[in-house]
Amino acid sequence: MEQTFKQLGFTTNEASLYVMLAETGKSTIQLLARRAKLPRTTAYSVLEGLAQKGLVSEEKRGASRFFVANQPETLLRMIKREREELTKKEKIAQLFVEELRPLFKSKYFSVPKIQFFEGREAVEEMLYDFTPRWIESMKAADNSWWGYQDHTFVEQYRGWLEYYWTVKPPQSQIQLISNDAPIEKELKGKVAGRRILPIPLGFDFSSTIWVTGEYLILVMTRNEPNYSFVIKDAVFAENMRLVFQLLWGMIDKGKKA
Repeated sequence: MEQTFKQLGFTTNEASLYVMLAETGKSTIQLLARRAKLPRTTAYSVLEGLAQKGLVSEEKRGASRFFVANQPETLLRMIKREREELTKKEKIAQLFVEELRPLFKSKYFSVPKIQFFEGREAVEEMLYDFTPRWIESMKAADNSWWGYQDHTFVEQYRGWLEYYWTVKPPQSQIQLISNDAPIEKELKGKVAGRRILPIPLGFDFSSTIWVTGEYLILVMTRNEPNYSFVIKDAVFAENMRLVFQLLWGMIDKGKKA
């Protein structure tokens, strides 16, 4: 039960104290703190937080103070309030984005050549954010996506990949070298313009590097936290593209021989 509470965003102490109150009906701070093996000040702070969320009430009887667990339906009302607040924030953020966008198109705005992203959420946000830029840059080059790829990227970021496959230009090509993994065998031939050459057994890519247009994208998905570098440099990208084209040709020729 406490694990379910934590999945809803509550801390271990919040979950523990609320469940204790639900079992006893009401209790003093002294008893709750002793039972939860928490300092009294900590227990009181946690209960105050639960009270602000509407899950706990306080009763006074003379000099004594009791805390009471409110009905569990309060959880649904709490989530409803959060959803309404999130919708409100989303509308404000949309307006704010429209106000900010012209600043990023200013002649004074300089995009960093190297950007670093750490953590799964940051990497995923980067992938979606950069996709339109990569596509435009790719069109100006050879309309292809080159590189090598750790198959664990496909396993962990399948959602973004499926999104990219729907928005990429129909005539564009994805030509990558990857590990001989089950996930790549499963996807073989399912995406138009996507060709993956497996490297020989016994070898293993433990990271991912792509080159598209004037961008180099480096992604690490074997370690936690995941992280990524995005480099915008036309010269380096052009040279790396040539390297991958040569490697692709050598491996492809070897497969056909």
